[in-house]
Amino acid sequence: MDNFLKNKHLVSRAGFGIHHQNVENYKTADPKKIYSFLKTTSDYAVLETDVQPLSQEVYQEMSQALDKKPLNQFHRSYNLSISKAWQAKMIDSASQLREKMALFWHGHFATRIQNSLFNKEIIEIFRKNALGNFRDLVFEVSKTPAMLNFLNNQQNKKANPNENFARELMELFTLGRGNYTEKDVRESARAFTGWSYNKTGEFRANEKQHDDGEKEFLGKKGNFDGNDIINIILEKPECAEFITRKIYRFLVNENPDEKNVKSLAQKFYTSKYDIMTLMDAIFLSEWFYSENNIGSKVKSPVELIVGIRRILPMDAEEKDTVYKFEKILGQELLQPPNVAGWPSGTEWIDSSTLLLRMRIPLVMAGYKTLDIEPKSNDDVNMGKAERNLIVNRKQNPITIHWDRIEKLLNQDLFNILLAKPKSEIKNTLTQFNGDKSRKHLLISIMSTPDYQLC
Repeated sequence: MDNFLKNKHLVSRAGFGIHHQNVENYKTADPKKIYSFLKTTSDYAVLETDVQPLSQEVYQEMSQALDKKPLNQFHRSYNLSISKAWQAKMIDSASQLREKMALFWHGHFATRIQNSLFNKEIIEIFRKNALGNFRDLVFEVSKTPAMLNFLNNQQNKKANPNENFARELMELFTLGRGNYTEKDVRESARAFTGWSYNKTGEFRANEKQHDDGEKEFLGKKGNFDGNDIINIILEKPECAEFITRKIYRFLVNENPDEKNVKSLAQKFYTSKYDIMTLMDAIFLSEWFYSENNIGSKVKSPVELIVGIRRILPMDAEEKDTVYKFEKILGQELLQPPNVAGWPSGTEWIDSSTLLLRMRIPLVMAGYKTLDIEPKSNDDVNMGKAERNLIVNRKQNPITIHWDRIEKLLNQDLFNILLAKPKSEIKNTLTQFNGDKSRKHLLISIMSTPDYQLC
């Protein structure tokens, strides 16, 4: 396997795919050097949004006003601004590995709330801790107003414990089903009583609402609080294995090789949950580049659209257009469908979404037109069949800067764009395009089912 194929695979998993400015480097560089570059350039910098957050004073005034429309409008505008700023990082930043893992943690510790200030805080926590330590990450996330709000821990009081956060902490965030009992859920809920936040969003442990009685949790007894519960969970090797398997499915293959997972989990646990140690073990392994893993994953909507934009530099007259593509495909940043996060693998694809995926590059290039109107995201359980799709003859609001990729257009586009370029696709599209431009060929390749894979 040549270096270019390996590097394509690496940057599609440790990032969001090839960037048009880096193609020549990928052809010759050693994959280990490319990975080293992805690691060393993955610095953290706070997102710069085009909408400014409100001061605490102004926010409190708006919160207490009878008319909530201005506050709701601010949250909508700021949430979209956060999403745009983050995707700009995914598209052009050298910090590909950090942003890719931040996206993973966003789906893993899924929250869905309107409050944009809380959303910004938790996204920055994902980005800051993306390659750091899982222990630090789970503690920080557990004390955010976004998580405490979403999983109702504000209502978790000693007189009437609320089990939502305690249950999801174990089921979805750390241990997985089968590694705890219903009694463990009840006892840990008692330990988390009083965990809340004040009116400015700062974490507080309300001692008056905390159950300070003895609890029995995962075989241990004591006067536990929430910090104790998290520490006890992290002592379990099952936690390292649960997280490792989920990361493996995200970065390597939807069908995990259990031998590899066990080995990775042991290294992760021994490192005391150092995420970069786990990244090294994955991306520096030989099996990562096996034929079985290349082109085995379906791109999520964000991965698909961001990947297209890394190849095609573009501007949109209607700034929200590109983000509507992702929304209609089922993935809107800051708005996961439920606490379990977004689906993965073939769950991203059905007959309607595949056709839309294949049409989007044609729309971006102005060869086809499409007016999409996603249904309101107020419906948390919105299914694919319920999404409203309207095809219209409208002027394309997107401008692709073809002049910036002239050199790219004259290269082997099949090899650059497809994880596994097949001779059948090459022959079919070459014949179909005939004397048409290289631009048309590039868009045609992006409009194939094979382009949906990475």
